[in-house]
Amino acid sequence: MAGGETQLFRVALSAGQYLRVVVEQRGIDVAVALVGPGQKRLLEMDSPNGSYGPEPVSALVEESGEYTIEVRSPDKKAAAGLFELRVEALREPSPADRTRAGAEQTFREASRQFTQPDAKSRQEALEKLEALLPVFRSLEDRPMEVSTLNRLGLAYNSLGHPQRALAHYEQALAVSRALGDGRNEARMLNNIGGAYDLLGEPQRALDNYGRALALWEQQGNSAAQSDALNNIGVSYYNLGELQRSLDYYNRALPLRRAAGNPRREADTLDNVGVVYIALGEPRRALEYLTQALELRRAAKDVSGEANSLSQIGFAHAALGETTKALDYYNEALPLRRAAGDRRGEGIALRNIGVAYASLGQPQKAVEEHEQALKLFRAIGSRRDEASALLYLGQAHTLSGEVQKGAEYYAQALSLFQTLNDRVSEAKTRQSLAEAESARGNLAQAREQIEAAISIIEAMRAQVVSRQLRTSFFASRQGAYEFEIDLLMRMHRLDPTKGHDAAALGVSERARARGLLEMLSESGVDVRQGVEPALLGRERELSQRLSAKAARLIALLGQQNRQEQAAALKKEVEALEEEHQQVLGEIRRRSPHYAAVTQPRPLGLREIQKLLDPDTLLLEYSLGAERSYLWAVSRDGLRSFQLPGRERVEQTARRLYELVTARGVRNRGESAQERQERIGRADSQTHEAADELSRVVLGPAASELSGKRLVVVADGALQYIPFAMLPVPNGGTRGVVNYRPLIVEHEVVSLPSASTLAVQRAELAGRGPAPNNIALIADPVFDGGDARVASKMKRERGPATDKVEDASATRTLEHLAPGAPRIPRLPYTRQEAERILAVAPKASNLRALDFKASLATALGGELRKYRYIHLATHGYIDSERPALSAVVLSLVNERGEPQDGLLKSQEIYNLDLPAELVVLSACRTGLGREVKGEGLVGLTRGFMYAGAARVVVSLWNVSDKGTAVLMSRLYEGMLRDGLRPTAALRAAQLELWRQKQWQSPFYWAAFVQQGEWR
Repeated sequence: MAGGETQLFRVALSAGQYLRVVVEQRGIDVAVALVGPGQKRLLEMDSPNGSYGPEPVSALVEESGEYTIEVRSPDKKAAAGLFELRVEALREPSPADRTRAGAEQTFREASRQFTQPDAKSRQEALEKLEALLPVFRSLEDRPMEVSTLNRLGLAYNSLGHPQRALAHYEQALAVSRALGDGRNEARMLNNIGGAYDLLGEPQRALDNYGRALALWEQQGNSAAQSDALNNIGVSYYNLGELQRSLDYYNRALPLRRAAGNPRREADTLDNVGVVYIALGEPRRALEYLTQALELRRAAKDVSGEANSLSQIGFAHAALGETTKALDYYNEALPLRRAAGDRRGEGIALRNIGVAYASLGQPQKAVEEHEQALKLFRAIGSRRDEASALLYLGQAHTLSGEVQKGAEYYAQALSLFQTLNDRVSEAKTRQSLAEAESARGNLAQAREQIEAAISIIEAMRAQVVSRQLRTSFFASRQGAYEFEIDLLMRMHRLDPTKGHDAAALGVSERARARGLLEMLSESGVDVRQGVEPALLGRERELSQRLSAKAARLIALLGQQNRQEQAAALKKEVEALEEEHQQVLGEIRRRSPHYAAVTQPRPLGLREIQKLLDPDTLLLEYSLGAERSYLWAVSRDGLRSFQLPGRERVEQTARRLYELVTARGVRNRGESAQERQERIGRADSQTHEAADELSRVVLGPAASELSGKRLVVVADGALQYIPFAMLPVPNGGTRGVVNYRPLIVEHEVVSLPSASTLAVQRAELAGRGPAPNNIALIADPVFDGGDARVASKMKRERGPATDKVEDASATRTLEHLAPGAPRIPRLPYTRQEAERILAVAPKASNLRALDFKASLATALGGELRKYRYIHLATHGYIDSERPALSAVVLSLVNERGEPQDGLLKSQEIYNLDLPAELVVLSACRTGLGREVKGEGLVGLTRGFMYAGAARVVVSLWNVSDKGTAVLMSRLYEGMLRDGLRPTAALRAAQLELWRQKQWQSPFYWAAFVQQGEWR
């Protein structure tokens, strides 16, 4: 039988007869109906047995005639399956027959009432089922006894009585085992696991789910396997093992889709969304939750709809959209109440309370949480009770009742520890730390926040996917920020205890951890020893992702292709997610990855060992109320308090907008209007730079003299090249007296001090590459380029290349929407020729024109060169860093399209033992800004590939100005023998001193990341 199909069986019956038919389901869930003469539907049976087990129909025939037994698959999407129909009795009814027929009719009525959304119907159904149980036992009808016990368990669960549900499931389990009914045994084990989960015993839940899964695997029941997989995912989520939880949901989801059960598919989609929220990916969560809501509404699943609405609200709350979240919570509440779902009602009330607290209405929050707490205690849901206590404590703390808040936190913490709920324990300890801090108990506050961070660190280590590990860590940055602020408060109270050094250590723990770990793994081949099938899957996904990403980037800026681009973007995102999962699985199964020792962030003494006597590390940490700067020298540490994040970032962003105004082209803007706008921005740039210098460097001005400055920035400061900031406290300000830091200092950027230590360890003992410069420049972007073969030119018409003006920039995003082609960058060729002119004549790679291709970049030749220089367009995707790319030749000699995007993932797979990589393109130092990780983009890809240092840009750079700067950079290194850091400084100083290039826009964009020695 196929899904949605109906089969009919006709039988002639006489009045007064007793008929008993049993339809045994074998892989498909069916409903069985008896239709009498005149097409009168007499009864219908659809037990909760799923796609296996009996559907019995007993009837006392009232009139003679032809009857029809209808076997129907209600779900049109259900996979095909078998059933067996047998007539067990056709006779004069005995008293037992009459009792059985009545009992089965009552069971059918109770089952229908159970599906109604109102609480009254469910309660009536429960009473009928309780009355039926002794009847089926007296009839020794063991299958119906199991069905009744199971339905009772489901009813008690839905009404918020998991302990009673558990008792009925366990009775049903015993009967199923006595009957040798392995299918019902597995079903009851699964349900028992669900009851234990609601009772806050995740380990016992896992044990029962695991037994159920093993039985269903033996039976080949994939639909039922999906239930166990989904539920195991729930248990791992409750244990704080988010990666394992997601893994099980991802195993369950395709099975649930294949089974064609929209409600269960929606359950898993909701669960995936919840994990992504916990991992700090609420936007990704919304994609899954929205799908779930659509399925719920189509299936008229009112209770499930309420659940999806609640989770969507939770995602919006995580995005800071509290009012929107409250709307969803208020929409879910009446649905919960109508369904008689007391636990769901409590969850809705709790969520509403959290929203009120976020909106600054703590008294309303307290009222909602108190109602929720009563409901959770009444039904015995300890996990929910603990969460209500936590949020009740937060509401009281917000209203100024800190002592009362701390008392609730203590109660919640005790429960969460009993439940082994690590996610909630960390959250509660952080709240308790904040309460202790507010009461002036700083030592106790530190004890709690350190315990919270220890849990966060342990949970982070369990997440195998780099992408999800990064987003999870970003979502927990508040704990690190709080401890830094706490330690600096303790330092102000007693400067002799070294609390400022401890705060610096926490700052290192809080930043660039993903990059730190990647660098430590960079010398290990994690693919060695992994099954070929998994590696093949990764290669296939990588190729598909690369091809689709190239197509997507090609569509950007084409207004008439936006719908196509949007659809392709979704495909790329799905592929990227799957690719990350496969990469995570490779690392998990790799014996070499397991042997990698994860690096430990450095403390003060270890950081000082990295520094030369003439080097000063400036490390920043931006906080909501206060920010901090640590100035670390070889033998000293000074710390400074700065304004809060908003003030610092507002000043930094204003400066960035002003200095980059030259690279902005507004549509419809005339040349004169553009010049006037740039003139205004130029006149304001030095004022903004002065202000930022006073804020972030002024306090440490006395420490800077004669030092090389190594900057570990935070937040919006990562977009500012410190080299352009005026010398702090330098006296008279303004354009005439502007004296940038590079006049007196070399300036280097680092993601963290700890990354430098790992990088040095990886590079130790590595000899120089045998060859000199590999130079890739002036690619061919279009079939209409003059360099395409003459035959193709005649077919296409005349070429239209022209030399751009000095204001042209090297970024694809800079193209006007609908631009027909990517413009050539002629100054990149001049740049290449000038660099080669000062380089030794031998051992160079000159890859221009068509040779400036992806094949050249990926062919393995680059690993032989000490310096690698790429001069071309750049494409930076701040939402999806994996799509960021260096743009190489997009056509071959015949004008045929080819992949010319050197994308982020391909860069990671390169082997580049280079002393220096220069990305002479626009915004190559930018990327997605991730809290705790910094700017995730091309830079870290080249560092992972082996580059000792990388020179990248922070804005849309001038084509002509960059050519001048780069030729000076290589003259300094190759002719004058300067270190790369010193050579970059010398080149920038030379441009600054020339009137044509004196604006920081032309010379300050390029910064060096990595080793300065």
